[in-house]
Amino acid sequence: MDEKDYELLLDLNETKNITKTASRLFLTQPAITKRIQKMEEELKCPLFLRSKKGVILTPSGESIIPYAKEILLNTSRLKEQALASQNKICGTLRLGSSLNYSHYRLPAILKEYTDKYPDVDVQITTGQSKQLFQLLNQDEISIAILRGQFPWDEACHLISTEPMCFVCSMENKGRPLNEYSYIGRHTDSNLTARIQMWLTEHDLRQIRPSLWIDNIDTCKEMARYGLGWCILPRICLGDFDGYIEDLYMDDGSPFIRSTYVLYRDDYGLLPQVQLFLEALYASAS
Repeated sequence: MDEKDYELLLDLNETKNITKTASRLFLTQPAITKRIQKMEEELKCPLFLRSKKGVILTPSGESIIPYAKEILLNTSRLKEQALASQNKICGTLRLGSSLNYSHYRLPAILKEYTDKYPDVDVQITTGQSKQLFQLLNQDEISIAILRGQFPWDEACHLISTEPMCFVCSMENKGRPLNEYSYIGRHTDSNLTARIQMWLTEHDLRQIRPSLWIDNIDTCKEMARYGLGWCILPRICLGDFDGYIEDLYMDDGSPFIRSTYVLYRDDYGLLPQVQLFLEALYASAS
């Protein structure tokens, strides 16, 4: 079995469909069937069962999936290490970034980075910080830019802190907050708890959101049009033309949101990773 066999196994495990896998790997269905048969002959056991809805992994097939993932990961690391010994900056940068940072900060950093190092294969995953932290633990990404703190015992650096802000339209400026709608936003549990603490400290514990929004830009637009007030991080408010006020906790400390970069120590030794981290830190200074 070779690297392409392991890629085929993992793709079939994901799609459960030979036609979809054939399209994704640019192979014909007969070629995939032949490769499966060859793997089954080599391993001396069936790996897949066919059904009307696609293919199903046998228990033997399921048992080798973690090993296939590990082999591909180690193969990728081997290639990166070989490339690192050359003068050319290349290799792979497997980056995970939180949604807000991806939208408001990362594009400018990546533009400069990829212009300087066009031979680096940049692979980006965006999502909620909690999901990205899981991917980092599973070695599916090598660097994670996360909002908030996570229990990590390898490299962890603070990139930035920013205020959390009260946001409303100019027409609603100064209006008592219990007289109009609070726009709630689905976010991570840590920030949700801190927002609730701020509300409690300011005698607003009984207020319940009349609107629940997933998208931060939608929250801004709702506030812009006077449909309510919300609490948003400063990172997203550069184009907001309404009223913005930094928030403070009851003891006078600023209500802030922090962004961290996490990665495994051995990844930090790779040249393409070191250069990306330099660009990341420079943008935050």
